[in-house]
Amino acid sequence: MKNVIRTLATVGLVLGLVGSTAHAAPVAPAAAAKGAFQRDLLGVYSDAEKKVLDLEEAVPQNKFDWRPAPGVRSIAEAYLHIAFGNYAMIKFVTGKEPPAEAGFEMNPVKWDKKSKDKAEIKKILEASFAFVHAGLAALPDADLDKMVNFFGHEMTTRAVLIILDGHINEHLGQSVAYARANKITPPWSKDEKANEKAHMAEKKP
Repeated sequence: MKNVIRTLATVGLVLGLVGSTAHAAPVAPAAAAKGAFQRDLLGVYSDAEKKVLDLEEAVPQNKFDWRPAPGVRSIAEAYLHIAFGNYAMIKFVTGKEPPAEAGFEMNPVKWDKKSKDKAEIKKILEASFAFVHAGLAALPDADLDKMVNFFGHEMTTRAVLIILDGHINEHLGQSVAYARANKITPPWSKDEKANEKAHMAEKKP
């Protein structure tokens, strides 16, 4: 068990470091995933996906090249790296290449600098999310235990998909910190505060 945990941690680190610093039209939502694991994973993943898109929308264009320090990903690069992880991991577990119009290549340093344009980055994110949904919807249960080579590590398809979910949440957290450093409140936090105020108002006599 320790070896499995160590391997997962190593691969997570590799994915984070390998890109330290495409564009395709969104496709129709995929059909419901076949297995319980795939459906559960998509449920959790989709929550993070929506927050990423909502936050990307809330950040003004003039902040997309902001970075907390030299050599650290910018706001734009953090969003693009999410898309890179989406394409790379679904490619690993399904063997399917991203659509040609995505312009995907296994070069995260180059990919993360693909664009600084807010509207283009939104389209890139949406297309990569569609690729994740389509890949998971078509993935049979029998493939979950299939071994794949993931950045030089042999692990199950299931393990890579767990890393996929961890990856988007890791960089969602990074993007939230970036936004707050620029005095931008995540939209869902605003909604929570508004609901809390409304609830408190209802309690007043």
